[in-house]
Amino acid sequence: MTRLVAAYIGGLWALALAVQAASAAGAPAQPRDRYLVIGSYIAEIVVALGAAERIVAVGAGTDHVSELKDVPRIPGFRNTSAEPMLALRPTVALMAGRQTRPEVVAQLEAAGVAVHLFPDDVASLDVIGQRIDRIGDLLGRGRQAEALKARFRVELDAALAFAAQGTSRPRGLFILSGGGRPTLVAGADTHIALLIELAGADNVTDGIASFKPISQEAMLKAAPDFILVNEDGLTLSGGVPVALKAPGAALTPAGRSGNVFALPGGYLQGLGLNSPKAIRAIAERVHPELGGRSE
Repeated sequence: MTRLVAAYIGGLWALALAVQAASAAGAPAQPRDRYLVIGSYIAEIVVALGAAERIVAVGAGTDHVSELKDVPRIPGFRNTSAEPMLALRPTVALMAGRQTRPEVVAQLEAAGVAVHLFPDDVASLDVIGQRIDRIGDLLGRGRQAEALKARFRVELDAALAFAAQGTSRPRGLFILSGGGRPTLVAGADTHIALLIELAGADNVTDGIASFKPISQEAMLKAAPDFILVNEDGLTLSGGVPVALKAPGAALTPAGRSGNVFALPGGYLQGLGLNSPKAIRAIAERVHPELGGRSE
């Protein structure tokens, strides 16, 4: 709203409209707001900023956040309906883009929920500080956000320094499978590929973008020394991890040697506060010379 229009309307009515417009534009939320949070890396930041009590519902993938253990869960990884969300009467929604659909966003907004979307497969560490700033602004907790960014930077620098001690340069990739999902690999432009690189390894899915199936020929040509998987990917199928059912995976150096491992789900769902732990965990696993030196 322009100053001219506000002056014309005048008085308290102008103030009321200005507050309403500011809220819609992403101004700091009020303490009475009820938060719907879809995306584990978003939930982790909200909790770290001391606002867990404002969250009335969370999406899948937040089981590792102990502060949210009693908060209602919205079922499914990719949400296709706003009804179960609206039943919990949220006033603000913070949502990872990959976990929702435009029609759900439209339904929430039509019901008066202020929706804030976060692009979630951004392969840059800069996005973490940006997310902390944005969520801190929305919560009205800018000072806490600055302190959180400083702590995160210390943890990240320590993890990168640890990984830099590795003297080998193994080749690896990430396979997403199990739980009824299609079997996909993480392309070179994904956040998981970045974590592999930061851990001192070479991601071998050049030429693949986002999360895509891979052919047996491409898998054998990639010849990974290790395969990182989601936790469901270690579920046995016919006596072998379901991730190794991907075309050619069992015939790679990683498949033949059994160098297939998972990280906790909270480490891999997006770049966030757990990324330093993910870098450390990958580095320690793929660099034998670093074994036992993570502390």
